Amino acid sequence: MGLVARVVEEAGIATVLVSTGRDLTALVRPPRSLFVNYPMGNPFGPSGDPAHQRRILDDALALFDAVTEAGTIVDAPYEWPDDFTAAVDKSLGAMTGG
Repeated sequence: MGLVARVVEEAGIATVLVSTGRDLTALVRPPRSLFVNYPMGNPFGPSGDPAHQRRILDDALALFDAVTEAGTIVDAPYEWPDDFTAAVDKSLGAMTGG
C-alpha cells in the first residue's frame, strides 16, 4: 500500500497509512504512516473496542498536519492487550511448513 500511497500523493491527494509492519513500511517509504505494533491484519486494534479504534484513526488523521517530511513513520503509543508472539510464530510456521 505504501507504493500506491506515493502514486496517489503524486496526483495531489494526501494519504496516510496505518501500518503493522514497520520494517516493510520503512522500505516502501509512504508519504506518512502511523505504525501500530499490533498483529498483522489488526491495525486498528482488537475488535469490539470502537473508542480505541477511533483514537488510532484520530492519530492517523492528525499526521496530515503534523508530518512535513515524506517517508515519516510515527510510532503509536498503544500496546496489544495480550502477547501475540505465539500467534505470529504459528502463522509463520504455517507459511513455511514448519
